[in-house]
Amino acid sequence: MKCDICYKEKFDEALVYCLNKLPFILKSKLIDYFEKYPYKSINEIRLHKNAYIMLIADSKNVKTDIYLTEDDINDVYESICDYSLYAHINTIKHGYISIGCGIRAGICGRAIIENGEINGISDISSINFRIPQHIENASKYLFNFLKNNNFDKSVIIYSPPGVGKTTILRDLIYKLSNNANIRYAVIDTRAEITPCIKHTENGDFFVSYPKGTAIELATKSMTPQLIICDEISSIEEAKEILHSANAGVKLIATTHAYNFKELLSKEIFKNLINNGVFDYALGVSREYGDKKYEFTLNSLK
Repeated sequence: MKCDICYKEKFDEALVYCLNKLPFILKSKLIDYFEKYPYKSINEIRLHKNAYIMLIADSKNVKTDIYLTEDDINDVYESICDYSLYAHINTIKHGYISIGCGIRAGICGRAIIENGEINGISDISSINFRIPQHIENASKYLFNFLKNNNFDKSVIIYSPPGVGKTTILRDLIYKLSNNANIRYAVIDTRAEITPCIKHTENGDFFVSYPKGTAIELATKSMTPQLIICDEISSIEEAKEILHSANAGVKLIATTHAYNFKELLSKEIFKNLINNGVFDYALGVSREYGDKKYEFTLNSLK
């Protein structure tokens, strides 16, 4: 049975899904504006209080003529929370809301601090919708490398923000589902990777779990040969992964770093690398606005 993937169709629908989550008046203005740009070219919709909406189209900044007031921003915030802030508080305090179809809305405002920790956000000043994109064969290089090594290598994928690490992971899952006789588990903490992929007989999906907990559960309960993990962004997550990843299961994960030297210098990864969690580091780059990836592979052992 092949993976029943909404793949291209689902990505084509992602922007429409995003628009349908917005208040009607704002949605109508954006639809009229989008006559100038094909849906597939829109990477982000950036909303700021008392400013004009900015689009990222084919990785270029495009200023619209749609002005947003404080009331407009608050209306959008309530709408994407389905008018229940409490239901989304666990992700809001980390600066984002997952609104479905692989779309993450970044939230910026005034932090509410309780007992030294962020417990919410008030006075919302900006919201950024990141629209998932499909790039044909984005993971071809990585998939072929893993396949040639019998899927027996762990790889950390690094790049600056916005280059397309998550896009690569989605395409990798698609290829694993359709082309590889291998059991895998996906740890999708922010619900960005899996919404465009329906479940298959060789894949297990842990959505919105803490990374360390999900890796431990996957290892103990689902016996995967390969674990795919979204962005590692804190020392605490790295410690959880180190604690859970010593069971012989190979790991594919992502992180932000501008180059290999910066990756090695990041405190988050020193213990992971020193303890042999990853065999290779894969650097990813793209020319501004281009859909063609370039890769740099470095051994960590």
